[in-house]
Amino acid sequence: MIVFDLFLQEGCVAHTLRPTLAASLEAASLAVLGADAGPVEIRWTVIRKGFGFRGGRPSTTSLVRGRIPDGCDPKIRANLLRTIGEAWCRVTGAGEEEVVVSARDWSWSG
Repeated sequence: MIVFDLFLQEGCVAHTLRPTLAASLEAASLAVLGADAGPVEIRWTVIRKGFGFRGGRPSTTSLVRGRIPDGCDPKIRANLLRTIGEAWCRVTGAGEEEVVVSARDWSWSG
């Protein structure tokens, strides 16, 4: 199973884009990791205006925090992170500096 927790700054990603964004993240994940790694679950958290800052200014950065099957090869993980980031920017119109993507193994407890 693959789970993505998405943390969005309020007003930075249109609500109407969520279905397309979720479908793009799912397709990218299964294309890179294989269909056996699925299903993919997407969970959304919106950070209200005035509650997220970067460099002393209101943040426009979104966080894509993934959990993927244990033991992913580092090259495959890097490809997954790059592919997810590219999909995010393509769908949302955000620049690459406006999204942080990570993916940890299920068993990682840190």
